[in-house]
Amino acid sequence: MRVLLVAPSSHTRLHHLVPLGWALRTAGHAVLIAARPAFTEAVTATGFVAVAVGTDAPDGSDRPEAASADLSDGARLAEQADVDGLVAHGERWRPDLVLWDAHAPAGATAAGLLGAARVRVVGPFDSRPGEAAGGADGDGTLDCLPPSLRRSEDADNLSVRHVPYTGPDVIPAWLQRTPRTRRIYVAPDVPDSAIPALFAAAAGVDAELICELDQDRIPPGVQLPAQARLFDSVPADTVLASCVGVVHGGGTALALAALSHGLPQLTLLSDSAAPGAGIAQRLAQHGAGLLSDPARLDSAVVAQLADDSPAREKAQLLLEEMTSMPTPREVVPELVAVATGR
Repeated sequence: MRVLLVAPSSHTRLHHLVPLGWALRTAGHAVLIAARPAFTEAVTATGFVAVAVGTDAPDGSDRPEAASADLSDGARLAEQADVDGLVAHGERWRPDLVLWDAHAPAGATAAGLLGAARVRVVGPFDSRPGEAAGGADGDGTLDCLPPSLRRSEDADNLSVRHVPYTGPDVIPAWLQRTPRTRRIYVAPDVPDSAIPALFAAAAGVDAELICELDQDRIPPGVQLPAQARLFDSVPADTVLASCVGVVHGGGTALALAALSHGLPQLTLLSDSAAPGAGIAQRLAQHGAGLLSDPARLDSAVVAQLADDSPAREKAQLLLEEMTSMPTPREVVPELVAVATGR
């Protein structure tokens, strides 16, 4: 079977597709990943062969797609170029199945024109594409979110277990040593405005802070807690394996990675409409995460990440739910059935 994955120009969303691509490839299927020209180097860094389609669009057409009427004229032209490029390649390569990221609806449109099966791949709380993207679901939707965290309209999506992947990296020597105390990972998407309150609150918590933050992000006069360590770059999935909790700014990929380790997480957001607020609110409602405005942050909140709190218990239950979901490898036969049963 020939499978074409269609990715938007987003490292996070590309990395979300990679484990599924490798599952298909190791099962013996031919896999290519289509992306805009400037993003093909990111594709080849994952070990896949890239197909350059369309045109690079610096005007924002790679943002989460809303209705096509909301796109600028330049974005619409870029999306049409994506479709034209995908169709031109597809007429030569003849894919049996097109897997398209929810932020790359040109994949669905092209698949419809080519007569190929089309399956949407969604991340946490992706909005449903409009009819202009080739129908709501095409031949199905793959969803990595645990069913208990999904919206009601996504209840019937085909489940696939989230496998964290962040690209090629090297584990630093310090991370190979056994931790001397509990660790809390502080992600780089934490808002700058939240750093002073976070450091003040963490000062009274018996845990080491592994902060993926540049020194110049620390405001003048803000004291780094004695147990905090700054690092320019940390392989997130590896460091999470040594941590007891996570602090982030709403990144959905990191939220899922934390869940795949059964870790409670604290999301620092002062704006309920900010990107990532959806998953943060759903985790808080479920009891597996904490959501705090930095202005109201205190040591008692941070301590819940290190202690045996209800949030840890709920996070462990979500881990069990994720573990019961089929792996990308186990989903491959269902994708084959979709492609051959049309």
